Amino acid sequence: MESSGPATRLDHDQLETFSAAVLREAGLGDDHAATVAEGVVDASRRGIDTHGVVRLDPYVEAVERGGINPDPDVSVTESGAGAAVVDGDDGPGQVTTMRGMETAMALAEEAGSAFVGVRNSNHFGAASFYTNHAAERGYIAIAMTHAGPSVAPFGGADPYLGTNPLSFSLPSDDFPITLDMATSVTAKGSVMVAEDEGREIPPEWAIDEEGDPITDPEAFHALRPMGGPKGYGLAFFVDAMCGVLLDADFGDEVAGMYDSLDAPQRAGHVVCAIDVDAFTDLDGFVDRMGRLATGVKGVRTAEDVDEVLLPGEPEARTKTDRLEAGIPVSGSLLESLEALADRYDLELT
Repeated sequence: MESSGPATRLDHDQLETFSAAVLREAGLGDDHAATVAEGVVDASRRGIDTHGVVRLDPYVEAVERGGINPDPDVSVTESGAGAAVVDGDDGPGQVTTMRGMETAMALAEEAGSAFVGVRNSNHFGAASFYTNHAAERGYIAIAMTHAGPSVAPFGGADPYLGTNPLSFSLPSDDFPITLDMATSVTAKGSVMVAEDEGREIPPEWAIDEEGDPITDPEAFHALRPMGGPKGYGLAFFVDAMCGVLLDADFGDEVAGMYDSLDAPQRAGHVVCAIDVDAFTDLDGFVDRMGRLATGVKGVRTAEDVDEVLLPGEPEARTKTDRLEAGIPVSGSLLESLEALADRYDLELT
């Protein structure tokens, strides 16, 4: 462990080993603990810190208080040549969704592509954890989930939809080309951080109870959808796929991660895997992806812009840096991790 400025840097392997040990002590079996730990540390490695090890403490609380089933009987029902439903039995979202993606990849080997729905699940972390996993194995992949209500539909004044993220990944030579995005302008956590720090927020982020844009985070009532009607339309689509299609809760019925750590979220997710070899030679596809990437990055840059980046490239660069230099951990997060270490008599590093 070494200090770097205001944050402490922790070795990624040690952090993953520690996270798995904490989750085992909380009640998860070895395999489930390893999967959840891999998911949270993978997010932190790639700079998606809002879905990284900062989530470890609430996951532990949910396991201990009954919100996450530590020993779920995860089942898979194949409903068509390229379709299946995973019942997560209220288990960890990383466990249930990875089972869904593995199922989708297996079905895609036969059908060419497959969609898998996951029901009775919990918060699944970063959507790109699953799509990158598939892309690294030669599949084009999609993952999406609904979330608790925090976003007003375009033209509305009250929250009804969630941030409802979705991710797409494409196989490529260097790193998966990945788009992982919320359908809201920002996360609610960004507003909370601004309020804690006494900062104003951009008017594009949120609205007050009258539906008017705000810059004072204390007036927060709902987030705004990304791109106005476009983000709203995507969020609606995600909720229909993850809620309505899977006979799960939808809209403002969806439970948020922090609504009650004593009760399962019963969240729904949808994942998709497309076997590139069912359409074209994988090596040829990757070669053409390289040419597309080279073309995009070769475009003349706008003023004050150093270079054009590919989707997922900032995260790939952050991962390279953090694999070498360690994962930066804020003072408050370090305190949380040290408290978990003390609770379970473990060594953080």
